[in-house]
Amino acid sequence: MALLLFDLDGTLVDSTDYLTKAIHLSIEDMPHLEKPSRELVQSAFGLTGGPFWKKVVPEATIQEVNMIRTRRRTFLDQLVKGNNILFPGVRETLAKLKEQGHTLSTASNCGTHYLNMILDTQDIRDYFTNPICLGTINGEKKADILTAHFKHFPKENVLMIGDRLSDIEAARAHDVPAVICTYGFGHEGEWKQADYRIGQIEDILKLV
Repeated sequence: MALLLFDLDGTLVDSTDYLTKAIHLSIEDMPHLEKPSRELVQSAFGLTGGPFWKKVVPEATIQEVNMIRTRRRTFLDQLVKGNNILFPGVRETLAKLKEQGHTLSTASNCGTHYLNMILDTQDIRDYFTNPICLGTINGEKKADILTAHFKHFPKENVLMIGDRLSDIEAARAHDVPAVICTYGFGHEGEWKQADYRIGQIEDILKLV
């Protein structure tokens, strides 16, 4: 059986529209800040907290970023609740993998609140064992999440599944295969070192 570590955005879910709107609402009373485009927000997925906000609202001060993050959390919770943001086939694929006896968990550069929001609003928590993210472990890079996982899971038959360079780098740091989802938010230049590529989430079933 395999240990499958899934990224979130660009791999299991697409929260771009709701996140963009949540950020816009969060800076409504900050007219000196330019509202980021959907494309800009999407391009920042995969970055850790600080770099993400530096790219999305580059003119914001540290104090403003802290305020925006707090507001964004509230708005995003409200916007996503009751809406399906899973990529096609995700729920069915996770169910099949679980039924086959594989161990599924998460490895995302997000915060703990965001991870829990995704797992609960999308009703996919039960598929995962010990789901964690960068915020859970107060880590600095995605490879730190894998380090935490390997304290609980054997480092055997592991696949890191994501859509950005950070996913490949994390896999490389631990010498495990990287599976890139080409339907996600990355681009060809990021995928050169990937071990496998899949065009839809169901394709993961052929690799395990």
